[in-house]
Amino acid sequence: MGILAVGRWRARVGRPGGDTESELEFARDGSALLVVGGRGSGTWRSTGPDTFSYHILEELTEARGTIEISQDGVLRGDEFVSSGNAVVRLENGTTAREAAIRITAQRLG
Repeated sequence: MGILAVGRWRARVGRPGGDTESELEFARDGSALLVVGGRGSGTWRSTGPDTFSYHILEELTEARGTIEISQDGVLRGDEFVSSGNAVVRLENGTTAREAAIRITAQRLG
């Protein structure tokens, strides 16, 4: 597994309705965490010398359910840009909404 994405990242999440900020953490063991701006966990993997993908299941705070985040990213030094979808699923399994999102991030520390 590539290690270039390993670390903690400050991210700007661009989605319909406006941008938000969060922090992500990618570990050497392939685990991925959303640690600021929500709570969630998942996995990441290297897909090439400077590309990777990640999937995080975020817990909803306002209703019972989850947000499924799937992204493909490109690393450029201490920055990355990723794009993909976010799917909001209610506790009963129905899809409440789906949106394309774009994330730009900078490595922390």
